[in-house]
Amino acid sequence: MNQYDFQKTLKKYLAGQQTQEEEEFILDHFKNNPLDETPVFEDEKTVIGKRIKKKLFAETIHEPIFVRMKPWLAAAASIVIVLGCWFFLAREKRPETLSGLDFSPNDSVIEVKNTSEKSQNIPLEDGSMVILKKNSSISFPEHFGKKNRLVYLHGEAFFQIKRNPAKPFIVSTGTLVTKVLGTSFTVKSYDESASVEVQVKTGRVSVYEGAANNVVNRNGVILTPNQKIVFDKKSKKIELSIIENPLLVIPVSETEHGFSFAEVPVKSVFSALEKSYGIDIVLENDSTDSCLFTGDLNGLTMFQQLDLICKSANITYERRGTALFVQGAGCDN
Repeated sequence: MNQYDFQKTLKKYLAGQQTQEEEEFILDHFKNNPLDETPVFEDEKTVIGKRIKKKLFAETIHEPIFVRMKPWLAAAASIVIVLGCWFFLAREKRPETLSGLDFSPNDSVIEVKNTSEKSQNIPLEDGSMVILKKNSSISFPEHFGKKNRLVYLHGEAFFQIKRNPAKPFIVSTGTLVTKVLGTSFTVKSYDESASVEVQVKTGRVSVYEGAANNVVNRNGVILTPNQKIVFDKKSKKIELSIIENPLLVIPVSETEHGFSFAEVPVKSVFSALEKSYGIDIVLENDSTDSCLFTGDLNGLTMFQQLDLICKSANITYERRGTALFVQGAGCDN
């Protein structure tokens, strides 16, 4: 049973709507997963506490059943309940917990908060996967709507989204919205941070300022692989750039020379890098026209490759936005 199915079963248990088989599963889960000392959120403690205490005292002669319970279940029932490093729970919409969210009034909303030291994998009902980083939380409806797949993020997560052109996937951080059809990307938006960052691994991502339902005067950009934006929450400015360690967008084997070159014009080497990483490389003058490059660039990062090429050709490069600009004296001098 995955986490999505587990939370549905737990929700039924807390509401007293479980089958006998589901009840046995929940109790067996507590038995086989010893409780640690990590606290859950106060409202969740209250709900779980009331539900299990009710169960423990039900159908008895009003004698505290703790006396006759196995130690593991007594520990669960004493509830200051702690369910490990993180907790997965569906709750009905309530103003105090879902203020400002744009879900339907009839939606049950799932909130996941990762209080552990490790990233947590969260499968979604559409087949997408979210890798939630530590000290982060995400909220989403139990069932996505007909028009979109909307989630709210506080903190950092990597999203691997199953493609569905009819139903865009939308990540809202409150100040910035990321909209995709199907791709993989990272969003970093901690409440205490002055900025929000989005970077793309595969596909195309639309990123714009404002709430997810604000369709007027959007301050935004389109991101492609190896690009990122940093949005300043105070100034509302968007800075577009290349990620720190660009990854290949096509296999090296599909370029003319691969990453091993023997007396190849520098222009052709740069063209190979452009194709491999999907990043524009602009030659600002003709200083590289007579330059040839020999070398093996396999196993190096993109910027290490650029450094080696430029050193051999007596040129330099600089980053400007999502492009690289090459200039210098070249090989003739």
